[in-house]
Amino acid sequence: MTLKELRELLETLDIPVKYRAFKVGEAPNLPYIIFYKEDNQGTLKADNQNYAKVNNITIELYSDEKDIELEEQLESILDTNKIGYDTYESYLDTESMYEVAYEITI
Repeated sequence: MTLKELRELLETLDIPVKYRAFKVGEAPNLPYIIFYKEDNQGTLKADNQNYAKVNNITIELYSDEKDIELEEQLESILDTNKIGYDTYESYLDTESMYEVAYEITI
């Protein structure tokens, strides 16, 4: 799966989606999604060649309150497309918003 294909899947949630970050002053109203590649990329090697690229991606879902329904919709998209994930949640006091992050590998 490519980043473009992942973005298209995330956009089916019908909320704003942006790679890495919105420009200062251009962040939309909550909820929205930010996704980005982690720095620790790698490759699977076999028979003296690169067999497959490994992209570690973080998907961050931001909302003004815990949105279980939206989280379930996002998880359903990942499950349906056989994308495994680990998740963690935090509350950003300084921004008064919730963050649920999904760590995936594509």
